[in-house]
Amino acid sequence: MVPDTRTESDVELALAAQLQAALLPTGCPRDCPHHVTAARNRMCGAVGGDFYDFVRLNSDQIAVLIGDVVGHGVHAALVMARMMGFLHSRPEQQARPLEVVTALNEMLLDLGRRAGSVVPCSMLYGVIDLPSGASFFVNMGHPPPFLCDRLKCRVLPLNGDNMILGVDSFEPTEVCHTFSPGERMVLYTDGLTDAANADGERFGAARLHEVANRHAEDDAHACADGVFRAVEVFRGDAPQTDDESIVVIDRI
Repeated sequence: MVPDTRTESDVELALAAQLQAALLPTGCPRDCPHHVTAARNRMCGAVGGDFYDFVRLNSDQIAVLIGDVVGHGVHAALVMARMMGFLHSRPEQQARPLEVVTALNEMLLDLGRRAGSVVPCSMLYGVIDLPSGASFFVNMGHPPPFLCDRLKCRVLPLNGDNMILGVDSFEPTEVCHTFSPGERMVLYTDGLTDAANADGERFGAARLHEVANRHAEDDAHACADGVFRAVEVFRGDAPQTDDESIVVIDRI
């Protein structure tokens, strides 16, 4: 038998990675009428600061979110877990995106004051009405998602003029979009577009769009897997330097 040479810290970090992975679903964890979803994550280290989720609010609404705590490692993972715990603590009160992100921002500001440092985090938070496809999003400094149909992908105007969370108090703005059957929304963290190969060339948003278009006829899971494979092949032997996450939502 080969002796286990791991230290106590190694074991604890491995356990933390397992627990964090359990927080991140691979798709909508319960029935989501009129929608098919898929999600993938690849942390830069054992644990990281990327997060995403699908939170069922009531019989007709679901909250969709994706975010990126600035930094890596245990610090970012702890902040990520705190935010996801907040979002699951009272799902019946999470149907108003403006109120949700305001409360999250104040939570991060308070955490920063007590920790003696800024705790910045980008996040895109949206609420989708499942029967109608009507949705409301608040983008807090996160890469804007893009929308695909059978012909092409285009960037959705969901930038907003909001600052990143955890820096200062402010009043966020909201953007609306109505999903039509056959549309696909792709949300992601900048670890995918910033992935670089050995020559220092970035994967970039254009390649991300091209890969998503290549999988237009595939289901959401195949699209998410295809993007992750394409980024990995592009990176080659170069190291991964940031957490990478993608969420694909199909309106059917």
